[in-house]
Amino acid sequence: TDSADLYDVVTAMCHFFPFKTIYIADLDAISGESLYLAQYQQLTERFPDITFWVDAGVKNRADWIGLSAIAGLCPILASESLQDIALLEADRNGVLSLDFKQGQFLGDERLWEGTSCWPNQVIVMNLDYVGVNQGPDLTLLQKVRSKGNAVGIIAAGGVRNVAYLTMLENEGIKAVLVASALHDGRLRHHDLKIFT
Repeated sequence: TDSADLYDVVTAMCHFFPFKTIYIADLDAISGESLYLAQYQQLTERFPDITFWVDAGVKNRADWIGLSAIAGLCPILASESLQDIALLEADRNGVLSLDFKQGQFLGDERLWEGTSCWPNQVIVMNLDYVGVNQGPDLTLLQKVRSKGNAVGIIAAGGVRNVAYLTMLENEGIKAVLVASALHDGRLRHHDLKIFT
């Protein structure tokens, strides 16, 4: 779709493939603008069969409460913005995004050093690899896996085609965030079907 409207984009994605989970990076909220909870409430009501993972720059419990109250929505706790890491105890079934840029971990170092606070699912997000078509950061993914925590790792950034999905599957990665390769058509419906 050429539309930037949230509902149009989700509708187009649903026509393309029966996704069960859709990740949304709310860049406005991450950059400090108001979070429109009503929009997410309407989104989950309109698409009740989809779970929406929303990274809206959650900093503290107040941010988290509003999002977590919406059925069908999973707020992402991203190291880049999270200030109250005690939230990870409150949301053990949630999703933590370990964010990196220019080789540096973004956020409270305790999140990187102390894996015992990690929830069941962890996104490994190297922002330098997002949207630039250079392939996933396998070194970083292996580094996270070597920390020995038995979590489900979700790779984010760099998937260009089906070969990269196969490579990640062979590395034991069970889930991947993909955007550019879907939008520009390098990944097709039949490609995704192989992995479901």
